[in-house]
Amino acid sequence: MAVRDRQQMAQILEERMTRTYSSLSERQELEPDTSLVKTYLLEAHLPETAGATDAAKLAETGFSRLSMPKGSQLRVHESEEPSLLSVEVKVPRERFVVYVDFTNPRYWLVHSMGSSNVLDQLVSKLVNDGPHMDRVWLSAGFLEYVSGMGSFRGLGLDFDRRFVPDVDFDASDAPVEFLKMQLWGNKAAAILDILRKKRAFPHETTLSKVKVKFRGEGNTDGEFSLDDVKYDGKITARGTSFQSHIALVSHIYRLYTKQIRNLEGRFSLRADENNGRVRLSGEPVNLLFKRPIRDLEVFCDKVFSCGEPFRLWGVPVHLSPGFCRIEAVDLHVGSPLRFEVAPSFVRVYLPQGSCGNSVVRLYTNLQHHYDSLVKAEDGDGRPVFEF
Repeated sequence: MAVRDRQQMAQILEERMTRTYSSLSERQELEPDTSLVKTYLLEAHLPETAGATDAAKLAETGFSRLSMPKGSQLRVHESEEPSLLSVEVKVPRERFVVYVDFTNPRYWLVHSMGSSNVLDQLVSKLVNDGPHMDRVWLSAGFLEYVSGMGSFRGLGLDFDRRFVPDVDFDASDAPVEFLKMQLWGNKAAAILDILRKKRAFPHETTLSKVKVKFRGEGNTDGEFSLDDVKYDGKITARGTSFQSHIALVSHIYRLYTKQIRNLEGRFSLRADENNGRVRLSGEPVNLLFKRPIRDLEVFCDKVFSCGEPFRLWGVPVHLSPGFCRIEAVDLHVGSPLRFEVAPSFVRVYLPQGSCGNSVVRLYTNLQHHYDSLVKAEDGDGRPVFEF
């Protein structure tokens, strides 16, 4: 259904949250016709200073050109607030509404109560069908910081080296190929510490999801949200307070936008002219590996092949057996990027006007598909991402 404003949207979503939480608490199962509230964090290719009209036009265009299964329907409705849209979705065997909140024209919130299978596909199509949208990428360190925003109640680990197969996985000294785990309970932090020990799996223990019980400021003991926060910006909520959920989402977005602004403000390469003098500013981001890249050619071919999840295209130029340079294009916004790759590092040059999301996406997915211990540092060895 279309909504008038955010207040009505919040009432609808809070009613669903409390109903699903009650069902889970009493019967340890969901009602047959009930799905949890989901919020997806998306980044649009718009400046933060853009108007709501520009964001609404981008949203309407994005949804209208989605390729949907036969018999499906999409209908976009405006609300009384210019930065809020609702999208009625009808697919075989399911109807639901998607609420798109672009209070910040660049950083969107997409809420819905549809089933995960259909919603995940819908968001993937919205992101992949054009160069104007991307997910918000939350690194393992970011997720660990989020786990401290409330009570840490669970975790998910997801590492898959098969995306970048630069080793013989049948060899005796081969690294772990695949590691996936989910754990719910108060011992999540202790288990994470054990798996990260030197004799365990430090290079493969990559946080993909954290479960947090969160109470917003001023909430009573009975008002809370229980949120699963995933590294690709999907947040699944249950509990008794939609406002607590939104408060946590806002905390996450403030930290994420701070990171992107820092990347684009501090590291973008640019030339400024003043009184006939040209001043160069900016510096590369260094992604450092504790375990050297085994096969540089395979690594570069996989990372810069246009495919998911890296979304980078470029032709590696091997200047020596242990060093190559890539002039690449980021498929999120179509902007150019330059990379230098050696066994121990990937150096990223971000031209002025390029998107900081490109760096965060690469960094986060290298943690999931190559080495959990990859670090991002500036030229002085200081962390690029601080929490």
